[in-house]
Amino acid sequence: MCLRRAAKAFALPEFAAGTQPWRVGAVMFSKVMAPEKLPDLLAVAEEFEPDLIVHAPVDLAAPIVAAVRGIPSITYGTGLLLEDELVAAMAQWVAPLWDSMGVEADTHAGLYRRGYLDPIPASLQPDLGPAFGVAQPIRPAVAGTPRDPLPVWLFPRGERPLVYLSLGTVPIFNQPTAFGPLLEGLADSGVDVLVTVGTETNPAALGPQPSNIHVTQWVSLAALLPRCAAVVCHAGAGTTLAALSHGLPLVLSPRGADQFPTAAACRTAGVARVLTPDQVTPAAVRESVDTVLSDASYRAAAERIRSEISVMPSPVAAVERILGSVGEHGDRHPLTAAE
Repeated sequence: MCLRRAAKAFALPEFAAGTQPWRVGAVMFSKVMAPEKLPDLLAVAEEFEPDLIVHAPVDLAAPIVAAVRGIPSITYGTGLLLEDELVAAMAQWVAPLWDSMGVEADTHAGLYRRGYLDPIPASLQPDLGPAFGVAQPIRPAVAGTPRDPLPVWLFPRGERPLVYLSLGTVPIFNQPTAFGPLLEGLADSGVDVLVTVGTETNPAALGPQPSNIHVTQWVSLAALLPRCAAVVCHAGAGTTLAALSHGLPLVLSPRGADQFPTAAACRTAGVARVLTPDQVTPAAVRESVDTVLSDASYRAAAERIRSEISVMPSPVAAVERILGSVGEHGDRHPLTAAE
């Protein structure tokens, strides 16, 4: 299914004519996924009769269904707000779907109709743009629990700093070859490194590693990160926000999607060194990790963002607010920004 959709997207002239890095996503979400999903989602809504629809920013069929049924839809953010260019393109390309359903097309593709759950602390995203007035902060989730088991080699380890390295779980970003210069830069260094490659990759695919590097498929971040001194990752929102939730400085190597704006925001906030794809060499990786570990300003900036995150409403509180916006008897009120 995914390969068929990708092939369909690449065949569209809107993608072939452009070189902007956001274009493939805009085409995929609006011109491929939304029209394929809309009929089935309409049928589910007809049977289920929801009072509210909560959806991801890339699900552009969901707000259409909500508009057709006259109910609220709320977007739960998964990272920074989508770039203006991407949203504008998606709104334009999905507008015919709104028209075909007899509802007025939304200026922002339905992303900010009644509410937006925002997991990004203000230091990383001070300007809410079109989400201003409907955005509600929600504390980002960290995978696992603090009580989850950890690899036995962590007990005891000594005094060497522990660095966590991840390129996420999406195959296009975490291919084994992408780890090469990162691992070479950290090999035989003054840190211990725990690397996760995702459940779809065999750790052996990374080849033999020196004694300070340990490779596994998955680890509980909630249990691991309190033991870490820094995180090296691809600037995926999940790993980045998990690290900052624990006040950890970052070395970011963005590779695509929303990773570049996320990395730029982290650099501006003073919590990260950023290595663009052409800058990722073993020497640069080692120097960047050494810098965020030795320069106290990175840890101090990360701790400030940790403090911001700690006072953001919990997911439970956000759900209670959402349910309150719907009302006990299905009344439909807009979810306004938290004061």
